[in-house]
Amino acid sequence: MAKGYMSTLNVIFITFLATILLNVFSATIIAQERNSFGVKTIVIDPGHGGKDPGAIGTGRYDATEADIVLDVGLKLRDYINKYFPDVKVIMTRETDVFLKLIERTKIANEADADLFISIHCNTIGSTHAHGSETFVLGMHKTEANLEVAKRENRVMLMEEDYEENYGNFDPTSPESMIALSMMQREFLEQSIYFADLVQDQFRERVNRRDRGVKQAGYWVISRVVMPSVLIELGFISNPPEEDFLNSENGKVYMASAVYRAFKRYKIAMEGEDTSVDPDKEEKQAEKTDEQEVEEEAESGSDREKEADDEKPVFHVQLASLPEPIDDVSGYFDNLGDVEEVKIDGVYKYVVGAENSVDSITEVQDEVREKGYKDAFVIAIYRGKRISLREAVDIINN
Repeated sequence: MAKGYMSTLNVIFITFLATILLNVFSATIIAQERNSFGVKTIVIDPGHGGKDPGAIGTGRYDATEADIVLDVGLKLRDYINKYFPDVKVIMTRETDVFLKLIERTKIANEADADLFISIHCNTIGSTHAHGSETFVLGMHKTEANLEVAKRENRVMLMEEDYEENYGNFDPTSPESMIALSMMQREFLEQSIYFADLVQDQFRERVNRRDRGVKQAGYWVISRVVMPSVLIELGFISNPPEEDFLNSENGKVYMASAVYRAFKRYKIAMEGEDTSVDPDKEEKQAEKTDEQEVEEEAESGSDREKEADDEKPVFHVQLASLPEPIDDVSGYFDNLGDVEEVKIDGVYKYVVGAENSVDSITEVQDEVREKGYKDAFVIAIYRGKRISLREAVDIINN
């Protein structure tokens, strides 16, 4: 009896993995098809809603997590609509309604979206925890991350047709979490890049405590075939942070921070600024006639030489932190020369410096074999991080 039961479980697990691998293959094809189209459609997903209020907070406000994230999501939509009229913005919900997780991902996939942003607030059984963090899908680094994912994924158990929609997926199973992480390999690099930008803005623009970019097995970002993140705006179990997130200014600041991250991400993916953002116009207006004359007087041959000398460099990123590491060699004790690179106020720790994707991929394989399973390739050009696609274009042209 036990043997037959285990055999059935093996068949179920193999079927589940086969489905995931098929989705990975499909995601790869879709990603390749989308590369030439840039960031044209974005889906904003305010979490929870309706019969699912999300985190309650301290009880001092009528508004819950579902209300706060809806307000922030709508403000983010308005910013993008105003400053990027060429971008199609789709909301998974615009009112206080309950949506199944599978409905949220279906909206994004059917729209062929280029970016998926799920917005949430955090909570914990302590009033001291505070700060913002952004999640991408991946292997769990800590037990805490796994518990956060389990809590969010349990929402699916509130759905009447749970088993029909989600099959053999167990929202509390570590094995299910690991299997889900396979689906986002194709989009992980872009997801982490956008998450980094979001955290940069929260820290620098809104003065939020930066809890970093993390990985967890959220269902809602595992079933979309596009770069995706889940943003935790802050802890509404922390009274000061709850006050901030319930205030109109707090919502405006957080929405504008995510908008600015989106703007930088879109420019990096497409190589040009197509926004009608007044910040850009003000900077252009500040340029004096004298500066313009000086720029025109630059030697064309000098510019060409500079372009020839500078090429993008590929690295394998190990970590991205808001503060520098004191003992780098001790922190990454089983690797060779680990370089610290500061970009936009963030300290990135990388190995390898190659001028081709093939060469840096070999370095990435070696690093992952040494235990750094989530290490990934980045490209740096003239002191800035750029997308891999843009780096390859620069090298080939």
